[in-house]
Amino acid sequence: MIAGQPYKTWVEISSTALSSNIENLRSVLTPGVEFCAVIKANAYGHGTKEIARIALKSGVTTFAVDSVDEALIIRAIDPACTVFILGFTLPSRYAEVVSGRFVQTVYDPETIAGLAETARAKGASAFINLKLETGLYRQGMDARELEAAFEAIKKAGERITVFAVGSHFASSEDIDRPEPTFAQMQKFETLAATLADHDIAPKFAHMACSAAALTKVDTHYNMVRIGLSLYGLWPSASVRRTVTLGRQRVDLVPALSWKTTIAQVKSVAPGAQIGYGGHFIVNRPMRIAVLPVGYYDGYDRKLSRCGEVIVRGTRCSVLGNICMNMFMIDVSTVPAARAGDTVTLLGRDGMNAITADDMADKVGTINYEIVTRINPLLPRIVT
Repeated sequence: MIAGQPYKTWVEISSTALSSNIENLRSVLTPGVEFCAVIKANAYGHGTKEIARIALKSGVTTFAVDSVDEALIIRAIDPACTVFILGFTLPSRYAEVVSGRFVQTVYDPETIAGLAETARAKGASAFINLKLETGLYRQGMDARELEAAFEAIKKAGERITVFAVGSHFASSEDIDRPEPTFAQMQKFETLAATLADHDIAPKFAHMACSAAALTKVDTHYNMVRIGLSLYGLWPSASVRRTVTLGRQRVDLVPALSWKTTIAQVKSVAPGAQIGYGGHFIVNRPMRIAVLPVGYYDGYDRKLSRCGEVIVRGTRCSVLGNICMNMFMIDVSTVPAARAGDTVTLLGRDGMNAITADDMADKVGTINYEIVTRINPLLPRIVT
């Protein structure tokens, strides 16, 4: 436990790890390519304010978020940085987009017209990021829809500034199946080339996420959006293998550790049934510990009876079902364990470590979900 800290459950963010990751990731970029740090979803669970401040100190000046609310957090920290809003924005909040000088992602002419109208009322210009449909079929405009967008941009005149054009890969982390990625690149370049026919010259063209940035230099264009790998996590095992075996060494270090405190230690006799439903029956004398953290905090209930934590450097098993705000563990092999001890839920303690990938494998999901679902109300402490 951090000396004197008042929290029973908390998240630690290593500024050294994050800064090192930024440096390592920059090393794979072609000189002149802009590094855009993706800090949406509470910075993938790491804490928007905390990550933004560390990244700014590391020289990052371009960020991407999902919403206006996230963008406003960044703008309050740094009035000058560039902030992309990647997600949907309600028309009622266009005024905040314009006033904040945020770069709004657009994928229909109606949004362009709405932003232009708002900008006109404010005597300003709205900055937009044109999203092209290349094969993910999430956001984006195909050739026909793009023509309608060009008309809206022309009509808006100086009230709209096309700041960037971008798209997103559907499976760039699947290194053994490169064909879809190549096809998307071709489509992106074909659609992006039509901007010049309409005298539109965006400052940035971008398509690469972490996986593409790490493995395919030809996807970098002049900006990359770095999300998961910024935090020291790998998009897939195949990306990690490819990078590890490649010419450029990239060492990513997880920046997040998640910890709690032992609330109580008790001895339990054989035959006792632990937790809701009595699904774990004690078959030997056992010492158990109660931890003040549960699925409300983001510790997945599917880790019931299969999860592990670390106490005093020793792995300990989760017993019974995860509760809303508590769960129990077996500390029989840690005789010195006592109330007040720090417990590592995610991270390293001594020779043992529990990773987001470990937890994801146990519950059948991806490392992204493990970290982003840690309750944002838990304190983030920068170390």
